[in-house]
Amino acid sequence: MSKERKETTKALDNLYAKNGVVNLGTHPRYAKKVRTKRPSLDFVTDGGVPIGRVILVAGEKSSGKSSAVIQISDIIAEEVESMGVGNGKILYVDTEYTLTTDYVEALGADPNRFDHAMPESTEKMCDLIRDKVSEYSVIIIDSINNSSSEEQLEKNADQKTMANRAGVLSAQLPIIAGLCSQHNVVIFIISQIRQNINKKGPYDKEHVIPGGETLQHNATMIIEMKPSTKKKEASSDFELYDTIGGRMINIHVSKNKVGNPFRTVQVEFTYGKGFTETADVISSAQRLGIIENKGAWFYYGENKFQGETKLKQSFEENQELYQQLKTAVFTKFEEEYI
Repeated sequence: MSKERKETTKALDNLYAKNGVVNLGTHPRYAKKVRTKRPSLDFVTDGGVPIGRVILVAGEKSSGKSSAVIQISDIIAEEVESMGVGNGKILYVDTEYTLTTDYVEALGADPNRFDHAMPESTEKMCDLIRDKVSEYSVIIIDSINNSSSEEQLEKNADQKTMANRAGVLSAQLPIIAGLCSQHNVVIFIISQIRQNINKKGPYDKEHVIPGGETLQHNATMIIEMKPSTKKKEASSDFELYDTIGGRMINIHVSKNKVGNPFRTVQVEFTYGKGFTETADVISSAQRLGIIENKGAWFYYGENKFQGETKLKQSFEENQELYQQLKTAVFTKFEEEYI
């Protein structure tokens, strides 16, 4: 770097304090990522979730959005705390008024990490996040669809407030995104996708993500989730009493500014447990060819299992064998995909 350029950079750095102008060669900036400990999610995000960024998680109802975010957030909080870049605390901004302690515990997350807030309006939600952002490692907004602006709350039901919430978010999200970057905070914004009622031609999108364009623009990563086939847990003599134990969920990353976008993966979601590590490691092993499937039989090395249920039970009961499989899966993922 020339003497003149050094002097210019130093002057600008002094002018704009710590967020001044720096040279990327002498002061490299890299996106810090945290692995999710789920091979499928690490693959689809191209290496994990970036710290200090806005992550938009959108999907249909019952696609596991909240469950996935709670589980991932708990893992991220633990990891950043061990890395020394955060305190491991999570702020859950609950606009749907549904979060409970037993729900968090059932998903395998630590409820002691979670602080729960239920702001009355979109404005109060944004003010809360701006005031408290430095006190947390992860912030979750669940969901952006259910927050109402103060203008909407003040008006009668017959008075329209078109795009009012989007206007508030348009002004506040860039500020929140900047604060998250400064304090190394991951913010997950959960949103339900809605049918595009303005669809006029075959090339228009079938669905839209509410919240305005600013929401998607400020997101470093957009993760879309869509339910696939249902999975029956048990069946009785009466079809009426069949139990649906879970379903397969298609996860697609439509935007990724810190990795390769447009990756898609299918993961198993179990009701009451969420996206379990064991199920994901086993399904990933099958996709990678580490576990082979021939008819009703599954083969792993010299081990032979009849049926998918027996396969999962065997690895859950034999932790030594499971750890061997887990190591093989993550090693192959590192070599070939990440």
